[in-house]
Amino acid sequence: MPVQSDAKQRAGELTLLNTLALALNRADDVRDTLETALRHTIALMGLNSGWIFLRDESGVFRLLARAGLPPAIEYPGRAWNDTCECQNLCDAGGMTKSFNLVRCSRLRYAVGDKRSLYKHASVPIKLGDATLGILNVATTEFGQFTVAQTQLLSMIGLMIGVAISQVRLNAQVRGRRAQEQAALLQLSQDLLDTAAIESALQRLVRVGARLLEAEACAFIAADEASGRAMLQAAHGWRFLPPAGLPVPVDTRNPHLWYLPEQSTDLPSAALDALPQMLAAQGFHGHMAKEVLMGGAPVGLLMLNTRGPRQFTEEDAQLLAILANQAAQAFDRERLQQEVNERRRLERELDIAREIQASFLPDCCPSVPGYDIAAFYRAARQIGGDFYDFITLDGAEDDDGRRRLGVVIADVTDKGVPAALFMALSRTVLRATALGSRRRAPAEVLAFANKLILADSRAGLFVTTFYGVLDPQTGAFTYANGGHNYPLLYHAATGEVEPLQALGLVLGVMPDPRFEERRVTLAPGDVLCLYTDGVTEAMNSRRQLFEEHRLIDVLRASHQLPAEQIIERILAAVARFTAGAPQTDDITLVIIKASG
Repeated sequence: MPVQSDAKQRAGELTLLNTLALALNRADDVRDTLETALRHTIALMGLNSGWIFLRDESGVFRLLARAGLPPAIEYPGRAWNDTCECQNLCDAGGMTKSFNLVRCSRLRYAVGDKRSLYKHASVPIKLGDATLGILNVATTEFGQFTVAQTQLLSMIGLMIGVAISQVRLNAQVRGRRAQEQAALLQLSQDLLDTAAIESALQRLVRVGARLLEAEACAFIAADEASGRAMLQAAHGWRFLPPAGLPVPVDTRNPHLWYLPEQSTDLPSAALDALPQMLAAQGFHGHMAKEVLMGGAPVGLLMLNTRGPRQFTEEDAQLLAILANQAAQAFDRERLQQEVNERRRLERELDIAREIQASFLPDCCPSVPGYDIAAFYRAARQIGGDFYDFITLDGAEDDDGRRRLGVVIADVTDKGVPAALFMALSRTVLRATALGSRRRAPAEVLAFANKLILADSRAGLFVTTFYGVLDPQTGAFTYANGGHNYPLLYHAATGEVEPLQALGLVLGVMPDPRFEERRVTLAPGDVLCLYTDGVTEAMNSRRQLFEEHRLIDVLRASHQLPAEQIIERILAAVARFTAGAPQTDDITLVIIKASG
């Protein structure tokens, strides 16, 4: 039976030791570690009172944990103001045993209820040869400690020493991680504030070498165009040219594919002989990480020491973070270049818009008996629509009124190409209409087509409507080069007539035929010239505004001045599209015969 009883006791002690070990592993604070250890120890020993001293940085013992103290030595109090026998014994080098039985000087001189406590077992808390503190568990004058208990106490002292060391090491690791995070955060901010990629990379390799405690760090760019690997930023590299960076590292390969990811001896681990500049550095410890943009490598971030060094997994993770920072710096530079290029293009387009606007009439002509208004709005910053009014020389009537040429046109493209072709077409049409010969509308379009075909190499073409108004008679002679048929509202009948005439667009065939026709504008009649940006305006359901809606607006607003008729048309288009984006240039010319 005694053997069975001892076995049960040993099993219970082992269970408590295992519980203590698990508790110490979970502790992340020194004071918490000591309090946990003390609580489990006195339970394991079947006692009630104990305390733990720990040396501070100056070597002075401090009470950091206590449990079940009797009232006579309750903490804080006078009993704890001075040193005691166990501390003196430890300082004098007398606590060399793993277990020391000491008569407690604090209990001896204490006044009050001591709960019969008289002495304590003192166990040094050690880590290697260093004494970190003292573990005390108190008992009565006649209390005894068995051999098994002394062994347990010694084991607990060792466990506490290891736990304290682990907690302190974890605190150092957390401190280092906090420093690394702060450094990375500051690096990110610095990279954001740095405009030049060269300065950003130089900052990155300098911080990388410091964070990873390496002698050298560099970014080697993969120059695909020249087929070379270029040292673009370096910290700790020797024998660099006086002219500075960038400088070729490998003149034959853009990617240093023969370098290992990690090595303690770079020259022997490389798959090929190192390039001269890299070999001259004398590196042995080596770790590298590719810098990727869009999945494609743009360079290599490389960390080196001149002595052998085995980099850890945590080092590799930190280098990967730095490589990602480098990729972000490149991406920011690319985005900034795109922004700068977009701003440059916008400035150029603004200038182009001003130039294009100069090709359009400053104002509508004043013609007795007629109210004329016009409107133009490009779908983009610049467009391909245009209109023009041409006062024809040498066509004066007796009362001095001259004939008026009217042009509306639409280049079959948008943006800059359309604007350039528009400038060519407008110049050619105006020059042809104002030539020495008095050309009729069909002849003007035919001659202009020849000139456009001769000068244009862009494969663009232009739809054109050209008519000539005789203000005195109201005669309007016109020809159409593939343009939308203008609409003529007849005030006398309320009917709307499309001004049809056969003809191809300009800039396609060398000798097209253009049909020429004539109508007469009576008082109250309204002539509406437009481009397909009006009738092909689209709503969110992909429905077109179409010609019949334009006719409805003309009938409803024919009695208004020309300017207001244009406003009614634009308002109707806006209501129909209901906020859908404008997809084509919109041009309108209204000529109203006022009598």
